[in-house]
Order: sequence, then C-alpha cells, then structure tokens
Amino acid sequence: MHKVTSKRQVTLPQSVCNAISLQPGDYVEVFARDGVAHIVKMTSESIAGKFSYLLKNQAYPTAEDIKTALKQRAVDKFVADDRY
Repeated sequence: MHKVTSKRQVTLPQSVCNAISLQPGDYVEVFARDGVAHIVKMTSESIAGKFSYLLKNQAYPTAEDIKTALKQRAVDKFVADDRY
C-alpha cells in the first residue's frame, strides 16, 4: 500500500515501472475511469497526437523536438519571471 504525499505524489513500484518500461524522464498520462486511476506511458507519437489539431498538415514533432520545446518554455518562463 502506498501513501499519497501532501503534494499528491506517489512512488510507483519498480515492478509497475518495469511492466510498462517506464524510465525517469518519461511522460505519462494519468486519468480516472470508473473510480480507478490509470497511468499510461506516453510516446512521442501519442504526445504529438494530443496536439495534432495544432499542426494543421505539418509533420509530428520528434521526441527531441518536444524536449527542446519544453526546455525552451522553462527558459522563457524563468526569464519572464526574472524580469519582475
């Protein structure tokens, strides 16, 4: 049995991570259905698919494109917060 922290965090058992090949830094989708919480490992294709409506006939971003965009967003946010 696992306890949820005050930040709503739970440590996933290694057996669960191994079962879905989940590694540190991977993205997951968490959702509830019928009173059960589900954790699904996301791939670059499934992440891109979530935003396909934004692409409008453009190629899906690669995993590296997504990582670069996330890093740039963090930098932009840090710089924006630092100005005030």
